[in-house]
Amino acid sequence: MTSQPPTEDLRSFLPPAKTKLNERVLQFRTDLVAESVKVSGRRQADAVSAVDVERARENLASRTSHKIYRHLGALGGVLLGAALSKILDMGLAGQYSGEGTVLSASLGIIGAFMIALHFARD
Repeated sequence: MTSQPPTEDLRSFLPPAKTKLNERVLQFRTDLVAESVKVSGRRQADAVSAVDVERARENLASRTSHKIYRHLGALGGVLLGAALSKILDMGLAGQYSGEGTVLSASLGIIGAFMIALHFARD
């Protein structure tokens, strides 16, 4: 494995672009090493394996792309909790309104869907 890409691949890069590319590669390498050690530590291994490195790469790639789904899951939990709270409140008070029931049920369904989406993507 080489640490530098072939020279012909970098010919079209301007010097500032080469510098930025090298900075990003170094940062990714540093992050990958740190995450690989964490993955290895989770399984209580004495050394980092190739599987640990691959899992670390997957973890690093999924951190940014799945962040939106984590937020959706959190918002879905809030919506589902609010809907269940309102339905329970209406039930204990014995005062059901058509709008309140429909709104609560709708928010509950939307919240549950958002949580399911989070679980499916994570």
